[in-house]
Amino acid sequence: MAAREAQQERSRETRRRLLEASLATLSEHGFPATTVSAVAARAGVSRGAAQHHFPTRDSLVEAALEEFFSERTQKLRASVAALSTGRDGAPVEDVLELVFGFFSNRPFHAALHIWAAASTDAGLRELIVPAEARYGREVFQLMALALNADLSDQHTRRLLGLTLDVARGLGLGSVLVDTRQHQRHALETWSAILADIARND
Repeated sequence: MAAREAQQERSRETRRRLLEASLATLSEHGFPATTVSAVAARAGVSRGAAQHHFPTRDSLVEAALEEFFSERTQKLRASVAALSTGRDGAPVEDVLELVFGFFSNRPFHAALHIWAAASTDAGLRELIVPAEARYGREVFQLMALALNADLSDQHTRRLLGLTLDVARGLGLGSVLVDTRQHQRHALETWSAILADIARND
């Protein structure tokens, strides 16, 4: 029993290393260079071991992207759950600070490299667009939940959608320059705009 558990743990560790190496290779060298052989070498495992987990490059990249977005979603859920909420939801500025931060951190910057590669690679684009869309919907729903926003109202839905657009735009700017002061001003301004959508049950 102990030997079997040890083998399962080694298998999980191998898979984790392959997924991490796949994301790193995608970010640095793009989709064409992200082969099973290259990822296996970077992860320090044999090609045979890599193919045992991921027989093809597409299956490897798809799993790596799913893991990446799943991890981002889980962290966002935990952060939203940790917000102090009352009857009318969490303070708008606290929610926006959280959302803006998730589009300006290092994982987001790494994702930008993958998006850039996907713009010229149809295969990668077919993998990343659905995953990114699911993540965007998750952020949208969590933001609405934290604000206790009424999603039956079209104006509210539009404002929340625009909030994600603002967060992405600020995140793009943060890749090149320090935008923290600008983000603070934007956060204060946008908080005032969103203040009216919090529901009063």
